[in-house]
Amino acid sequence: MTFSNMSVEEILRSLEDGIRDFMQTDRYKDYLKAVCRFHDYSTNNIALITMQKPDATLVAGYSTWKNAFNRSVKKGEKGIRIIAPCPVQVEKEKDVFDAYGNLHREKQKVTIPRFRCVSVFDVSQTEGDRIPDIDPAELTAEVEDYGSFIKALEMTSRVPVCYTEIEDGSRGYYDARAGKIAVKSGMGQSQTVKTLIHEIAHSYLHSREDGGALMPSATKEVEAESVAYTVCSAFGIDTSEYTFPYVTAWASKTENDALKESMDRIRENASDIIHTVTDRFREVKREAEIEDIASETAGIMVESGITLQLFGEAKDRIKELISDGRTLSLTLNLREAAENAKDPLNKADIASLIDRINCINEDRNGPENRREMER
Repeated sequence: MTFSNMSVEEILRSLEDGIRDFMQTDRYKDYLKAVCRFHDYSTNNIALITMQKPDATLVAGYSTWKNAFNRSVKKGEKGIRIIAPCPVQVEKEKDVFDAYGNLHREKQKVTIPRFRCVSVFDVSQTEGDRIPDIDPAELTAEVEDYGSFIKALEMTSRVPVCYTEIEDGSRGYYDARAGKIAVKSGMGQSQTVKTLIHEIAHSYLHSREDGGALMPSATKEVEAESVAYTVCSAFGIDTSEYTFPYVTAWASKTENDALKESMDRIRENASDIIHTVTDRFREVKREAEIEDIASETAGIMVESGITLQLFGEAKDRIKELISDGRTLSLTLNLREAAENAKDPLNKADIASLIDRINCINEDRNGPENRREMER
C-alpha cells in the first residue's frame, strides 16, 4: 500500500480545484437542467424523507415524474409522505379610505398559509426515460494489498459491514437506524474501497446519536464523498473521475455557507479515518507476516529434526511467541537449524527468517505508541 505524501489540506485543495474544472463541462450543465425541475425541500421534509427512505436521492411527485421526465411510478411502490404548502385565498372586508378621505369597507382577497400531506417518490421507485445525470462509471483500478486494506477498513468502521446485492442501483448505504453499512457485492477493487470509505464517513459524521442523520441529504453526501476522496488519495487511490462529478452534483444543492461549515468536519474526520486505517492496516500486515513466519519456522524445524517440545502445536505456539515478543528460544532454535543445514540456500533462508522475526520485535511498540513518538 502506497501512502501519499500529500497532507489532508493539500488533498482538499486538489478536490476543490478538480470540482471547479468539472463545473465547466457540459455534463454538469445537463445535470443542472434536470435539477432545476425538482422542488427544494424544507429541513422538516428532508427529515421525513430520510426517515421513510434513507437511501432516497431524487424525489418528486407523481405528476412531475410523468410530465417533466416521462417516467412513471412502478406498480406497488409506496409513496414518501411529506408536508406540502397549499395556501388558500379568501375574501375579507377591510376598512379603506377613498381619494376624498371617506371611509368605507371593501372586499379584498387574502392568502392564508395552509399545509397538507402529499406523496413523493424517489427516482429508484420510477421507470421510463433516462434522467440527465452525472453519475460516472464505476472505478475499475486494482488496489495494492486489497485484501489487507479492506480488512483494515472493516476494522476502522464503527458499525458492522456486509457485502450484498443492492436492488435500487446504489453502490452502498449507511443505515443510521439499524447501525450498519451495506456495500454492493461484485464491484471492482477501487470502487469497493471508495464506497466503503464513503459509508464509513457517513457513520462517523451522520449518526443518529449526534443529530447528523437529520442533516440535508446534499450536505451529507458532499461531506461523505469528500472524506472518501481525501482518504483514498492519502493511500494513493485516485477516485477523481468519480468524486468530482459526484460532489459537484450534491454541492449544487447546498448553500455556500453550509459548504464552508462542512470543510472543518471533512478535514477532521478524514484525518481521523486516515490515522485509524493506517494503524489497522499495519496491524493486519503484521498479523499476516507473523502467520507466514510461523508456517515457515514450523516447517524448517520439522525438516531439521529439531525437537518441538517447547511449542506444542508448533505453528500456533510460534505465532503466540512472536506476538508476545518472547522469541529468544525461537531464534536459538532457528540458529541451530541454520548450523545443521547443509544447503547454503537453506542457511540464507533461515537467516532471513530470523531477521524478519527481529523486525517484528522492533515494531512491538505498536502503531499507537509509534504515532505518539512521531509527534
